[in-house]
Amino acid sequence: MTESPALNQLIAETGEILSPPLIYARLNDAVNHPRTSINDIAQIISEDAGLTARILKLANSPLYGRSNVDTISRACTLIGTREVRDLSLAVSIIQSAKLPEGFSLMNHWRHSVGCGIIARNIATFLREPSIERYFIAGILHDIGLLVLFGKRSEQARAIKQAADRQLRPLYHVELEKLGFDHGRLGGELLAHWGLPANITSLVTYHHQPSLAEGFQRDTTIIHLADIICQALVFGESSEFYISPLDEQAYDRLDLPLSEIENIFNQSDRQLQEILPIMMAAA
Repeated sequence: MTESPALNQLIAETGEILSPPLIYARLNDAVNHPRTSINDIAQIISEDAGLTARILKLANSPLYGRSNVDTISRACTLIGTREVRDLSLAVSIIQSAKLPEGFSLMNHWRHSVGCGIIARNIATFLREPSIERYFIAGILHDIGLLVLFGKRSEQARAIKQAADRQLRPLYHVELEKLGFDHGRLGGELLAHWGLPANITSLVTYHHQPSLAEGFQRDTTIIHLADIICQALVFGESSEFYISPLDEQAYDRLDLPLSEIENIFNQSDRQLQEILPIMMAAA
């Protein structure tokens, strides 16, 4: 992947509109320490009352079968410590994002959370391991758009208008005008924050899953979930033109078309409960 000074500059500027919370750095250090216990992770999360409430609500949501979870340590056991760490980041980003007037955060997060839910359900049907990372990657797949609209709002609007007018995928025009697209911007930002490749690659290549070396199948799940969200208007992704399906990548999934309707119906019901949890005021 070629070096891009403009992209690096954008990442350096994101602190004004998006930044990982201090608690995330502590959670990341704890998760990566070999002697950290689940109780240690729970203690860090419990210091933030708002985050604690959201993690517990998610653990008791339809995503986890309404599991009657009453402590963060039980939530960590159910969801996984790394997954709880990454969920904490996603929830905090949703709460703290600052964007210019005219950009609908509610529509953006409805699309993104919907993508995460659909991706998780696809991964569940396909019996993929570590299904929570699909939920996280889905939520964060368009984080690059937040950076573009937050830090380069006029340029981002001009690119979107050009894509709409020309009936072209947004990422095609981004590549043409910027030299990179929002997927790469988002993936490199998350890598800068310390997220692992099994999430950052899914974000980077969600429009071009065949390029995701080592993660093509995983990225195709996010790619398909994103397209389903766009086609069925799950929120708004800033895309007027529905991104083309990478058919070669899709064929690798061996997912029956008949199952997509079932996945959507299940995801739609779940979104009605999950979105208010993610969007709740701090």
